[in-house]
Amino acid sequence: MKQIGIHKSLGLKTKKEIFEYLMRTIKETIRTCDFFVAWEKVLGSVSKIEIPLNILNSLIGKDNIKERFKQLIKEYPEVVPIIPILIAVRETAIKVADFGGDKLFSFEKKSTFSDDEIDKITYFADECGLLSIISNKAVKNLVDYCIGVEVGIDTNARKNRSGQAMENLIETYIKAICDKNGFEYLKQASASKIKTDFGITIPTDEAKRHFDFAIDTKNKVYLIEVNYYSGGGSKLKSVAGEFVSLCELLSTSNEVEFIWITDGLGWHTAKNPLIDAFNAIDFVMNIKMIEDGVLEEILAKNL
Repeated sequence: MKQIGIHKSLGLKTKKEIFEYLMRTIKETIRTCDFFVAWEKVLGSVSKIEIPLNILNSLIGKDNIKERFKQLIKEYPEVVPIIPILIAVRETAIKVADFGGDKLFSFEKKSTFSDDEIDKITYFADECGLLSIISNKAVKNLVDYCIGVEVGIDTNARKNRSGQAMENLIETYIKAICDKNGFEYLKQASASKIKTDFGITIPTDEAKRHFDFAIDTKNKVYLIEVNYYSGGGSKLKSVAGEFVSLCELLSTSNEVEFIWITDGLGWHTAKNPLIDAFNAIDFVMNIKMIEDGVLEEILAKNL
């Protein structure tokens, strides 16, 4: 890690003190209020199946539910493909274990279903408890219920949203710096795109590698990778090692510099890999250090 003027103004005299500052100022969260549920996506998914859901609503509270369900499939086969989503499954084919061997249940869209297919679909819907909650009025409205299901499924996408939230946050800083200094930047920049737009050849380790950001200061091109880890795991060690190797490769060119921006409490569980990377890469920083002016000094002074 190179020591620059901002570090000194913060009273950080050694690399050790800079690293300790990085660890001390790690952000606990970057989640904004709109992080938790992607409502537009959730409501959009439900609206696509609202009609068959309302058809199934006709069975709520009904007796002899299995026979009514079979008849409904005969009259309205479009209800079949939405059955998996009612148990929070995206697949249209579901395999389940059985003492006589695994059974495969298909919910592919079809214009008609045979009696045997309807029997199998009904068996599954009954055994998984779906018909019971419909018949017993445990669910009052399947459209509302499905909104809840989609919200639950959407929580699986939060990990990806953390990465996107970090990129969006860092882009606000990058855009401000570039606007102030007359620099240009690219998002998700491939080597070919950088060559086309900036006229610089980037040594790469992967043909399909995309850098989160590439900034052209006219004197150098700065390649930036961004990530945020709220939790620990083996991935943090592998990422740190990957970026050390990437930095070594990029250092073979005098026209580019590599910057790694990372944050999150996960690094408290992987401090050793981070310090190894910190010592090997010239520019490693977190969000607080950007706020302090570290990134702007590096770019503006072409360090």
